[in-house]
Amino acid sequence: MKINEDTLYHSLSKICGSKNISNNPVLLEDYSFDKSFLIGSKPKFIVWPNKVQQIIKILKIANQMNFSVVPISSNSKFRHHGDTIPRKEDSIIMNLSKMNRILSVDRKNRVVKIEPGVNFASLIPILKKKGLKLLLPLYPTGTKSVITSALEREPIIIPRYHWDSSDPLLCIEVVFGTGDLFRTGTAAGSGSIKQQRKKGLAHVNPMGPTQFSPYRVIQGAQGSLGIVSWATLKLELIPTLQKVFHYQSNNIEELLDFQQKLVKYRLCDETFILNNLNLACLLKEKKEEIKKFSDALSKWNLVFIISGRGELAKDKLDYLDGDINDLIETSNFEHLEKSNLNNFDDILKCVNISTLEPWRARYKGQYQDIFFISNFKNILKYILMVESKYNDEMGVYIQPINQGSSYHCEFDLFYDPIEKIRIKEIKRLFLEISSDLMDSGAFFNRPYGFWAKEMYARHDKQTSLALKKVKDIFDPNNVLNPGVLCFDDKLKRILLNKEKNKRNQDE
Repeated sequence: MKINEDTLYHSLSKICGSKNISNNPVLLEDYSFDKSFLIGSKPKFIVWPNKVQQIIKILKIANQMNFSVVPISSNSKFRHHGDTIPRKEDSIIMNLSKMNRILSVDRKNRVVKIEPGVNFASLIPILKKKGLKLLLPLYPTGTKSVITSALEREPIIIPRYHWDSSDPLLCIEVVFGTGDLFRTGTAAGSGSIKQQRKKGLAHVNPMGPTQFSPYRVIQGAQGSLGIVSWATLKLELIPTLQKVFHYQSNNIEELLDFQQKLVKYRLCDETFILNNLNLACLLKEKKEEIKKFSDALSKWNLVFIISGRGELAKDKLDYLDGDINDLIETSNFEHLEKSNLNNFDDILKCVNISTLEPWRARYKGQYQDIFFISNFKNILKYILMVESKYNDEMGVYIQPINQGSSYHCEFDLFYDPIEKIRIKEIKRLFLEISSDLMDSGAFFNRPYGFWAKEMYARHDKQTSLALKKVKDIFDPNNVLNPGVLCFDDKLKRILLNKEKNKRNQDE
């Protein structure tokens, strides 16, 4: 049944005010697509709540009036994965960018509490004044929501601080699809948040309440189960001194071995491996500079940074440097080519601040990224597989996560957005390479768009059924971002009928 737009407009205006709602056709069109290959529907309205009570009220009437809500945390124009495109016609965009307060910064407990509209560009400088730093992904875009990055499990570049797949996310306040408000971890304790703070609670423990940890359900759900109104995130102290190392090789296996030992013995903070083109994109801005710099590098590049704090910072760097030299000698890495970079400050910039625009888009203007989780032994297999399919210029990014127990593997397919024929070819290759990787065991832990259908088709049906049961608990009317992950109404009916028939046969 079609919704009455006049009635809906009046209801939303009553909740958020007429200044915080728009049906401007140009603006609505902008929200119907992103940088991915997915095509969505144009939303009916865009609404900007600024209080959690407004989120609750909007979700309550969404359940009553049967319209969908697609949450977006920022006004960033750099949206790449199709998770914020409405899949249904009767949808609204809930833009949380006006909920942009930094609620507290706790240096003692190294934790910050923020709303979803807070982005990297605004938060990093404020934390720096207090001697604190976020656990960052690699050179994040400044307009990206910090909470969204944590909810999406974007890999952070310091694996030694990555103890759990949820890090750096801690406690959250979430409004489920039913409109019910819930808090997780120590924030779920008795009393109001102010009362908890007066008692000294810092909201650093994300586990619970009891044996139930709902933040794990919300993380990676692409806004399909609940909307986070604030979250606490882990921080670290800013180092007094940092020293950058850069090693090159045309053999990625020896760099991977070297990096694995560095992480195993906790000898470095930030570390990552990029191929020559991605390192050039990271450090240079213009296409001509990127091409020239890329040609001067070896194919594979390992970057790692050691850090020290306080009065003994230099002493720490000295003994870490000595340990690394011992590791190089005992592991026969002496032949590795050391850096030919003239200035390491550019690398320090990329690991400590944000960028105005995505660094991966610098080379040709647009890219499609294929990323997944791998164990150590399969990384080379996946690289060879992708290279056999794609022989054009491509970026590669390898990031150890979870104490080096697993790896984020990423392949960036670059293209010029005005070359229509090339775009069709990139789309074909994107789908083909992704499918081949899945067939070979690559784990797409963030299944956006096309990946979701392919991933859940390869899983045991019980996985999808279990997720749908979770969806039925927290969003029974499917009002939140319908169509993402395995939350497709048609597929849901098919799977539930299969389960029912199997149960009848067993009986």
